[in-house]
Amino acid sequence: MGNSHSRTMPADALVIFGVSGDLAHKMIFPALYAMAKRGALKVPVIGVASSKWSLTRLRSRAADSIKRSGGIDNQRALRHLLSLLQYVQGDKMA
Repeated sequence: MGNSHSRTMPADALVIFGVSGDLAHKMIFPALYAMAKRGALKVPVIGVASSKWSLTRLRSRAADSIKRSGGIDNQRALRHLLSLLQYVQGDKMA
């Protein structure tokens, strides 16, 4: 084995399965917002769920989550996070 396994490679995207669920609303979106405030969130965040949502609805849900978890005190970080969000509707394979 070469040295390629010993180096940390940057991620190309962060994929969150079940993004329309409770865990994402209560824990993941506030954590992503905290990362955005620190400048540590630099990759697309791809939300996957079986819900028939639009990107607008996902962004609204994320903003609501952050408001409920402690408030929005950094509009720039919020805009950055929301700009990184993408949505893919998907269902588990049969």
